[in-house]
Amino acid sequence: METLTAELRALLDETETGTVEVVPGPTPEEVAERKAEAKRKKEQQEKAQLDEWAASTASYGNGQIPSSALCELSFASGQLLRCDAAHQVEKLNTAYREAFGTDISVTDSYRSYGSQVAVKATRGWLAAVPGTSNHGWGQALDLGGGLQSYGTAQYTWMRENAPAFGWDNPDWARAGGSKNEPWHWEYGVQP
Repeated sequence: METLTAELRALLDETETGTVEVVPGPTPEEVAERKAEAKRKKEQQEKAQLDEWAASTASYGNGQIPSSALCELSFASGQLLRCDAAHQVEKLNTAYREAFGTDISVTDSYRSYGSQVAVKATRGWLAAVPGTSNHGWGQALDLGGGLQSYGTAQYTWMRENAPAFGWDNPDWARAGGSKNEPWHWEYGVQP
């Protein structure tokens, strides 16, 4: 043991003595402030992107938006929406999948004017007058998988969570509304 101690002292004596400068790191408050600022910047960038996508279809009429100006949902093949609405429902679907272990079931999305005419012919008063539907603006979805009925766990979850993503089941489509359509959800419009 004495030999090891002597060897250690010899090594220490051989090393240069120097000072170590200690630079303090950021305080917890500074870290929190930096994170909050980064979050604000990200939210501002996302809002700017959403606004840009919304504006990109403004020159088209209801039901006249070309599919090249719309975005397909990754979890619902063939279903198209205005890109800002699609982006937000993709985020909503991620939260839904975490809650239910499955994707949101989409039965209908963007409707061309011709599709609106066909839907009106088959569904009568339940369908909007062609050229006035939010489906024609790429801002509406019809849903299934438990979301087509009031009172289900899926419907209740959506009513509680979808508004945080800009989606809602409008007042007129809710139980007691002018048309009972629990399956109909709209983006970026007042309930």
